[in-house]
Amino acid sequence: MDIPGAPTALPLKYWLSEELHVGSESPAERTVRVVEQRGQLIYQYPMVITDIITETDLAKTYIFKNVGDRRIFEYHPGQDVKLYFDTPLKKGDFRFYSIAGSPTRTDGFFELMIKSEGGTFAPYFHQLAKVGDLVIIEGPYGRFLRKALNMIAEGRLKTVVFLAASSGIVPFKCFIEYATDKKLGTSIHLFYVNRTRKDFIYRRLMPRLLDEYKDLHLLVNFTREHDVSKDEILQDLFGGDDRNGRVVAVLGRHIQFDDIREFVPDWEGAYYGICGGARFIAGDREKGVDGMLQKLEKGGVSRTMVEIDSFGTG
Repeated sequence: MDIPGAPTALPLKYWLSEELHVGSESPAERTVRVVEQRGQLIYQYPMVITDIITETDLAKTYIFKNVGDRRIFEYHPGQDVKLYFDTPLKKGDFRFYSIAGSPTRTDGFFELMIKSEGGTFAPYFHQLAKVGDLVIIEGPYGRFLRKALNMIAEGRLKTVVFLAASSGIVPFKCFIEYATDKKLGTSIHLFYVNRTRKDFIYRRLMPRLLDEYKDLHLLVNFTREHDVSKDEILQDLFGGDDRNGRVVAVLGRHIQFDDIREFVPDWEGAYYGICGGARFIAGDREKGVDGMLQKLEKGGVSRTMVEIDSFGTG
């Protein structure tokens, strides 16, 4: 449906390609479009890239500002958006990305973290998108972490465990900022899995998040860091400060449920969020490799206390 005062909805392809000139610095005539999908309002905004921050060799944070300085849609940590951009292969192409910035910190700005591991979208976006370019953001989509937020609001949840691989950290970074600003008081245990420390997204930000939220506990898991000590990892990433035992490292192997049981005192009463690729979440049945879902199940965690958000390469 179209809300009063909103521009008349045009076919999306036309709106993107001909009126807004996505990927260029041309001014936009339209500032919002609203449609209803399955009872939920979905918004489309033209946004301008205002900053690009390199996180790793493959990952960049993009900061957008809404054209016309209007407030963006309301959303909760864990939700996704569609990002539209004209690539050399397809005009008006899009991919889903988790919202990176907390809804408490928008102020007309919007944040996405995009990792390029191949595919037909992210590599072109990394290469071509620049400050001043126009894109379309559409959302919000999804209900990831909604149940946990409701339980916290109702006083029924005191501990959350987040299991992230690679760019799967994004929705949890959003949640941590939200918890900080809202003073939730929830105990947050973040397990962050990467191959090496060079793949650590939010490397510069994480120490600040730990300092701002005193009940944030971080276990970093570098599966291919073999010839290095845990002290060296802590020195490199956190200046040697383990925040009174709130930061630990597991090196040269994959985390197991015993690591969760040891690191999370209230693991039996916790709510679990998993975000990463399909193999991280569900494992590889043919190779007999368990994913996080199987590890939690075998450890005695009820499936009703687990949410997942899976992504692929783009």
